[in-house]
Amino acid sequence: MAMPMSAVAVAISAVALAAPVDQWRKVTVYDVLPEGCRDSISNNDVGNPHGDMYFNIKDKYLPVACAACALDGSCRHSASTFDCDNPESSGNLVVRKIEVEVNGAFDDNGYELCDVWPGSSACQYTCFSPHGRQHDGVGREAVCGGESSSCDMAPTPGSRFTGTRAWDYWNYNTAALFGNTGQGEWYSLVSRDEGTMWRNATTLKKINAACQSRALDKLVQQTGQACFDACPQPTNQSSTCWVDCFFATVLGPDADTTTKPPGSQQGAMDVDQLATAWLSGFGSDDPSEGGCPPCPATGPCPDTGVDAAPSRGRAPRPHRPLATPMVERSRWAAP
Repeated sequence: MAMPMSAVAVAISAVALAAPVDQWRKVTVYDVLPEGCRDSISNNDVGNPHGDMYFNIKDKYLPVACAACALDGSCRHSASTFDCDNPESSGNLVVRKIEVEVNGAFDDNGYELCDVWPGSSACQYTCFSPHGRQHDGVGREAVCGGESSSCDMAPTPGSRFTGTRAWDYWNYNTAALFGNTGQGEWYSLVSRDEGTMWRNATTLKKINAACQSRALDKLVQQTGQACFDACPQPTNQSSTCWVDCFFATVLGPDADTTTKPPGSQQGAMDVDQLATAWLSGFGSDDPSEGGCPPCPATGPCPDTGVDAAPSRGRAPRPHRPLATPMVERSRWAAP
């Protein structure tokens, strides 16, 4: 995706997508963003659970991929590694569950890129339309793996803006599983549309991202236990072995060398089973039950879950700083 800097995901809970204008309905949204930015919803890009899971799960390969692309300076030139410098992909992150009212049908040509642009203060998100026109509803973009002209967040490996390394296949296959098959989508909540296209956004729960990821990681590691147990460091999520096992388990065998579009995803885990684990942090405040306590009203939001590491957040990626920001949850654009 030109990956938008706001890592937000909107879970549409029960919704008629073709609702007429002036018919309001509630949707449930999930997003991930730096802990210091967790109080604002306006000017964020959002998506359903499978849409946000694509972003979160493909981030699992970044410790390996970003170290490699930093050596030749290619990180920003590939859709697979465009998030190496995205502040919503590392550091002290928070995941939010948000309820918002949306008016009318989603606009498939109205998705906007929202980010904290150069010269802006921290957490000052603004959006612009890559389509260059006014839209007729909350913008929507489908998560997908495919040709770069239509699926630019996860192009077919070897095509424009991507290579043929393991993470290029992981990116494509993760998008194909959670997007093409799971029907993951992203949406943009632009401030100028508040009151006309969306309104009454309420954060239902905010939790530490490392705590939120723990139930999904546990499910994957239990499913692929033999592979993980064979790693020299079975719990080191930055190691090549752990990353290889993670994607081989989630996506099925040969997912690092073969494209797996719908119909060719044998051996992949069930997306709904993964989603249940991914959402469990919001269902309970008790870490022993797979839940996560809510963030405090102000200040840091530490990982206080079971087996929490001493440090908070995702480990920073080894990379070369970029001159321009990452645009998460939006069309990624080549420089």
